[in-house]
Amino acid sequence: MLPVFERNKGLLYYPTFYEGLEKSPAIIYTGAEASQQTLAAVTWLMANKGKSVYLVGSDYIWPRTTNKLARASVTKQGGSIVGEDYLPLGAIEFSSVINKIKVAKPDIVLSTIVGGSNVAFYKQLKAAGIDSSNQTLMGLAITEEEVTGIGAENLVGFLTCMSYFQSLKNPVNEKFVQAFKTRYGQQRVVGDPMAAAYTAVYLWKKAVEKAGSFDVPKVIAASSELTLDAPEGEIKVHKDNHHLWKRARIGTLNAQGQVDVIYESAPIEPNPFPKL
Repeated sequence: MLPVFERNKGLLYYPTFYEGLEKSPAIIYTGAEASQQTLAAVTWLMANKGKSVYLVGSDYIWPRTTNKLARASVTKQGGSIVGEDYLPLGAIEFSSVINKIKVAKPDIVLSTIVGGSNVAFYKQLKAAGIDSSNQTLMGLAITEEEVTGIGAENLVGFLTCMSYFQSLKNPVNEKFVQAFKTRYGQQRVVGDPMAAAYTAVYLWKKAVEKAGSFDVPKVIAASSELTLDAPEGEIKVHKDNHHLWKRARIGTLNAQGQVDVIYESAPIEPNPFPKL
């Protein structure tokens, strides 16, 4: 997709957290890159939850690249990887992996499982007697939206790391959440990529107004170091790599399907090419 936008002088706003390792003048990345999610999470986990880590993920580029970075960071901080497994996208059978986790007895399980597989994974963990009382587990692809499918009862006490949670207390977020619920239903929830997509629209609006034009090169130029009061807090577009300065937040999942924030970083300068 990236070459298509560059070739046609287009502009893409990319709202999903991802592995990093790219930048383009044709893309504004409103989702977190690895140093703002994975590496921040690993640093916190190493300092607070132990040194042995089991990596489990879905088998495609984001989990594999994310876990390559996580492995390097864990090792650099004196930790060890005691297991690493990948399952096909859509996998629903996790008994073998869960048995391996039980044998390995890691301090931490770091999960990059995505999509519907998470429903099976967390339900099977609970059935196997693994929960937050006996295992530290962080899911890097678990937002409030995933919780509605998995069931909050299967996730209570487990950890997640994002830049945004619906529970954040600030006027911009409270207005955003209320407007979303009014439009789509009070039972609906908002997660990190949704908030990042909302932020993208208003970043584009502000850049167009600053440029006084819809012309893409002018909008791109106007985006450099642009700031915005977003639902996640104030963000700023990096002048060189077009990612955002963002905070990493770690929280525990509660019985109401929301996240109780237990750690919040200072704004992290985006570094899509981290050296480990």
